Amino acid sequence: MGYMKGIDGESSSVGMIFEPDLHINSVSRNTFRIMKQSSAMNKLATLKTTENFISENDSDTVCIEKDNLKIYFENFSALGKGLKTTTHRLADALMVKFTEMGAGERTVRLPITEYMKLCELKNTGEIRKQVRADLNTLFNMRVSFRKSSNRERSLEGIKICNDVKIKNNTIFFTFSDEFFYVMKTMPVMPYPEKLFRINLKKNPNSYYLLKKISEHKKMNYFKKNADTLSVRILLECTPELPAYEDVVNTDRAVSRRIIEPFERDMNELSDVLIWEYCHSNGTPLSESELIDFNYHIFYNLLVRIKWLNYPELQKKKKKRNSLQERNK
Repeated sequence: MGYMKGIDGESSSVGMIFEPDLHINSVSRNTFRIMKQSSAMNKLATLKTTENFISENDSDTVCIEKDNLKIYFENFSALGKGLKTTTHRLADALMVKFTEMGAGERTVRLPITEYMKLCELKNTGEIRKQVRADLNTLFNMRVSFRKSSNRERSLEGIKICNDVKIKNNTIFFTFSDEFFYVMKTMPVMPYPEKLFRINLKKNPNSYYLLKKISEHKKMNYFKKNADTLSVRILLECTPELPAYEDVVNTDRAVSRRIIEPFERDMNELSDVLIWEYCHSNGTPLSESELIDFNYHIFYNLLVRIKWLNYPELQKKKKKRNSLQERNK
């Protein structure tokens, strides 16, 4: 089996509420960038345009839905493959640029040469074609999101961007007023540069797995479960793996089509993290479980993470109001 060994015990840090302003250790800046984060965008990053979409009133607008998120695509027939992993990767690069420039301007400028260097890509002509297609998909998207807590905002059919173009070998991406207003107030998360360097053909699940692990780490940084996720949650985050029911109803090759690709693409992240299976109480798999390992055991396990170079985050100190200061 392909899981890694040698993880230390879990952190004993006391749970705290995480504030928007994070201070990222400069030592880790070579490995991590920073990016604005929201629940809607986190969930959007688990979706691809597949056959599981609904046509809106027999029009050229289609909708894909996951839990409390709906994504509408206008002019769908002109979008080619539509929303795919490269679309998410480009959106991440633009959001990283937006965040690191202070999140103060609606228009993000990203030179294609900078994007290619970031993703370790070499074929300029092919990348320009890919970027144009992904920009077209982002331009034709609308997002609806029902908030699940008071710390979020519901969204109703808002566009992500109002204008996109490539000029002088530079990507120009202009957020819509509504989306800009939402994202500039969102907290930031450490974003592993590894996400840009993943070979999407060789390891199609690695982007989705690392993105989910990164989001979970940031959102639970001061909690004991910051480095533990269930296999079930990780399976739900990647659209590249088939559903168990679909595999059972076809060739029944569950290990080859689900477990082995999962482990292979988790192992691809070995330059940023070490991982292993465990149970809810942190105990490792028994010898009998290792021998008789199957989907039922796999699905009910947890994955425990040890980051190799995760930046140190600090809780924002709240300012005391003037009345409190006067009453001292």
